[in-house]
Amino acid sequence: MSYATLVRRRYVITCTSLMLLYALLVVFISWGLDLERLSPGLRLLAAVSPALPLAGTFIAFDRYLRQEPDEFMGLLMARAAAVAAGVLLCLLSAWGFLEQYAGLPRFPLLMTFALFWALYAPSLFYVKRSYR
Repeated sequence: MSYATLVRRRYVITCTSLMLLYALLVVFISWGLDLERLSPGLRLLAAVSPALPLAGTFIAFDRYLRQEPDEFMGLLMARAAAVAAGVLLCLLSAWGFLEQYAGLPRFPLLMTFALFWALYAPSLFYVKRSYR
């Protein structure tokens, strides 16, 4: 098995494990805990706990980029992440103004992580096409 295959496999296994942990935490907090009976400190800890595996996926992505044997592909992926983050920031900022001044409903911030990765795919396509 090549080094590139091992790096990709470790990335997929790490992200899959972290997303499983994320899902388990959300299920446990949503249906397994009586949040009203917890102290404020424990409630805060429970509420923030699903964000920790999400942060772990970005750490895994960074590690993957550093270990990607094809440096050009790593550059394209890093640029795509920057483009996706920029588009996400612009969209969320615009939505915030729409909420404030046009009365649109609040954007569920829980969806920010998913929206980033949804924007990453077309960003990677855009970045790859810019080098043809």
